[in-house]
Amino acid sequence: MRPLHAAAALLIVAMWGLNFTVIRFGLDEFPPFAFATWRFVLCALPVLFVARPQNISWATLAGIGGFMFGGQFVFLFFAMQAGLPPGLTSVLVQLQGPLTVVLAALFLREHATRAQWLGLAAAAVGVVLISQSVEGTASVLAVGLALLSALTWAVGNLFFRSARGASMFAVTVWASVLPPIPFALMSLAVEGSDAILMPILHPTWLGWFVLFYTVVPVMWLGYLIWGTLLRTYPAGKVGPISLLVPCAALLFASLLVDEPIGGLRLLGVVIVLGGVAIGVFASGRRLR
Repeated sequence: MRPLHAAAALLIVAMWGLNFTVIRFGLDEFPPFAFATWRFVLCALPVLFVARPQNISWATLAGIGGFMFGGQFVFLFFAMQAGLPPGLTSVLVQLQGPLTVVLAALFLREHATRAQWLGLAAAAVGVVLISQSVEGTASVLAVGLALLSALTWAVGNLFFRSARGASMFAVTVWASVLPPIPFALMSLAVEGSDAILMPILHPTWLGWFVLFYTVVPVMWLGYLIWGTLLRTYPAGKVGPISLLVPCAALLFASLLVDEPIGGLRLLGVVIVLGGVAIGVFASGRRLR
């Protein structure tokens, strides 16, 4: 990988790793549905000057937006609101990789290798250990919500396959058009009109910083760089970079919100990431 692209890859790791702690700060400013609504409204703004990818149907964009973006992040928001720390959340959502393999085997009749199934089994053991390390029913519920986040991301990955070859930035902004509609309706119904209008009626510098950060560096710049890397290098070389994201997330969470990682929880984190790594490298070998 060329030095410029290697630097860009490390920038993605840092931006996406920090994103989990920034989301934690955002949930102190906005309730989950309102947060998700504003994030995707702002993310979709470039559709005013970016053409819709012509080779991608609205159904595919709706699947990407509804599952890979909407479902993933709203479950992630609720998991963190229920008490799951940002670093631990970043580890659990990485299960989207092994879960994608399972869904592809079930619904697309793709053949998963023994190494991929082994990775999934190892990751599942890690999740059990992590569940044992959290305290209280709220935390167990939070783990379940994080797993739903990973599952909806995995479903979105199946839709995203139809978008191969298209501009990832264009796909990102156009797939962000539909999620704000149900999220806004849910926010009005569950959180009230004051919540959905909070960034306008009660603006704070932290609230708008969170919205800016989760849209501009994380969504726009992040997916633009990621798409460039995927078009330039084999997926087997780019995919493993994502394994560094939870490592960065754990580091930022430890520094910024004093998230403890040790004992049984640390063992679970290592096993989950090890299982995901087995699946990623096994998938990379199949693509060569």
